[in-house]
Amino acid sequence: MKKFLLSVLFLFNLCCFGQNIKVSAKSFRPFKYKVLVANAFDEKYYNGNQIVDSAAVVNDLFEIVFPNRNSDIPYPYRFSDRITTSSFYQSSLFFVNPKTKNIILGKENQPQNFDVFTDENLTNNEVLKFEKYFENFNLEKEKFQKTAQEEYERLEKNGGVSQEFWDNYQTSEKKLSVKEDSILLNFVKTNPNSFVALWKLVEKFDRNAYSEIYDETFNLLSSEMKSKQTAETLRLAIRQASIFQIGKKFPSPKIKNLNSLKNEFKIPKAKYILIDFWFSHCKPCLDQMPNYVEIYSKYQPKGFEIVGIATDKSKFKKNLESTIEKFKIPWNNYWDENGKQSSEWTITSFPTNYLLDEKGNIIAKNISEMELSNLLNEKFK
Repeated sequence: MKKFLLSVLFLFNLCCFGQNIKVSAKSFRPFKYKVLVANAFDEKYYNGNQIVDSAAVVNDLFEIVFPNRNSDIPYPYRFSDRITTSSFYQSSLFFVNPKTKNIILGKENQPQNFDVFTDENLTNNEVLKFEKYFENFNLEKEKFQKTAQEEYERLEKNGGVSQEFWDNYQTSEKKLSVKEDSILLNFVKTNPNSFVALWKLVEKFDRNAYSEIYDETFNLLSSEMKSKQTAETLRLAIRQASIFQIGKKFPSPKIKNLNSLKNEFKIPKAKYILIDFWFSHCKPCLDQMPNYVEIYSKYQPKGFEIVGIATDKSKFKKNLESTIEKFKIPWNNYWDENGKQSSEWTITSFPTNYLLDEKGNIIAKNISEMELSNLLNEKFK
């Protein structure tokens, strides 16, 4: 009996191993440390095919073994190059399916290039079709990013980056994102069976949380594409996040007051309430705190409130408390320990905020400090 069980176990392990995809890779990019590889999006979309691995590059060559468990769609990954212990460069996104055998990183005589090229033609053709459709938009986005980077460096050299720069940057970035949503919708209308479009929808949804256009775009996907496990996971996530539609009442999270763990979440009585999701190691979150403190000081007596929901991990509780003290944050902060509630709501990009009216209904999402200040100035004249 023991021998039989051992044989079954051996066959099972052999079968699982046989499902893996061994890929040979050549790199034109020099690596000081090992090359790292990981899934490009949240592991819940990978149906068991997520990976976090590394490999030593020897004479410009290395191998990576990707999982292939119940694969019904190509999965996207990224390589990373560790520059210091806490900073990385990321490669372009690339797809792997069971037919992928070879990968090239970078381009010859271009050591800084970090594009990734695979040898699987069917996947490559779908990617090229998608990229061609977005070509003009991508050029517009690259131009915006280049101009913004140049302006940032100029301001930093001449005394510091102003809040006006960040306000304008956020506004422009938001407009570009909305435009990209519209282009994606139109692409899916004529390419409903595109796995590349499905993954782009995953990216947009996870970055921006719920929007009606993501519902609409998903519904345009073909029946075959909707039958994929990744699509089903996305459908459920979109449905769960739909509670954050404009006009709906902000839901009550299962979290506790940071200062008094017996005090459950409560929306304060005010004409306008900003719910801010953040964490203490999030630089963009911390950058906005001085402006929030200033806005709060000016408009809180007139009927404005802020509620903070921090998603820090358990081990960072002391850092969270010291950050609140450092910035002298006067409003109430709740602790979504380890981001459990936020994850259930698919709030994965930080900071994320929702502006509520006096009835607790959502009237705006991800409003910038400038937009918030202008709105409050208008409403409290």
